[in-house]
Amino acid sequence: MRSLPRMMEEISGFSYTDHMPTNAGPEYKKAEEAFRAARTIDERITRLEDMMAVLPKHKGTDHLYADLKRRMSKLQRQLESSGRKGGGGPTLGFDKEGAAQLILVGPPNSGKSSILQASTNAAPEIGEYPFSTHAMQPGMVQYQDIQMQLVDSPPVTSDFMPTHLLSLIRGAEAVLLVTDLSVDTLLDDLEAVFQAFELRHVHFAAHRSEDRDSVRARIIANKIDAPGAETRLQLLREMIAGRFEILPLSTRDAQAVGRLPGILFRWLQIVRVYSKMPGKKAEMDRPYTVFTGQTVGDICSLVHKDFLQNLRFARMWRGRSRPITVSKHEPVYDGDVLELHI
Repeated sequence: MRSLPRMMEEISGFSYTDHMPTNAGPEYKKAEEAFRAARTIDERITRLEDMMAVLPKHKGTDHLYADLKRRMSKLQRQLESSGRKGGGGPTLGFDKEGAAQLILVGPPNSGKSSILQASTNAAPEIGEYPFSTHAMQPGMVQYQDIQMQLVDSPPVTSDFMPTHLLSLIRGAEAVLLVTDLSVDTLLDDLEAVFQAFELRHVHFAAHRSEDRDSVRARIIANKIDAPGAETRLQLLREMIAGRFEILPLSTRDAQAVGRLPGILFRWLQIVRVYSKMPGKKAEMDRPYTVFTGQTVGDICSLVHKDFLQNLRFARMWRGRSRPITVSKHEPVYDGDVLELHI
């Protein structure tokens, strides 16, 4: 009787045994085994992303990398034909929600779980020992009338990183790199995190980019209330040299934690747009959310595809100004009110 992985290989026309490079490394083999065990299209896409991320890039793997890309295209077409959009839900146990998704990443005991607990409705396990976080843990950060999803992740070291973390952060809006100002190994621990991702072809950057391997990030310098923290913070700033914004924080400071949602909202440049039906008042408690630079057309696509395809015009209210008539190409700003006409 044929095994499920073998049947999948026959259906896809792709044999991993035939194309496995001898120097792919143990992480690639683990990712391949996870792909073989995947049962849903979503999970296979996620595991295939992991394989592509950890595959060494050199001339000897060019053929395999091309095969992986073809397989990815085929799975994405299957997903689109099913009428669904891909996501982390089936693999991670939760869906991407809210106006933005941010992933907490850092070394052991840096305080990621404490930040999640202090700023969201989540109740993660918090321990004084390394690796107390074993799985992804989401929570929702409330800012005025919207929410953002904050996800705690297992710790990253020079020797350990869960491969599914790679695909998760690629699909997120940003990463929060959490450092521990209470330890003298602060800089070495952070450098180990940078190197762990660099080895897997993921690069952190200060700004959003179209490059899928470039992930927007900023640093949360946690435990600013610890003895010697100010000195270590200065060393951290010298190491980073302006490459990333650094936010000092203590989860024991309720006011500082309370300011965090607004800081994230402004940093991500989230734009809230409110809808209005003709002849009725605007719905000011349930905004649609996009990002700076997006347009009326992007809002239409969130409402319904028919609005994007058939929009004749939109009426826009901005601040106290009188309404104006705009097209789907008009950029939107935070607080705009739209009345769509098809």
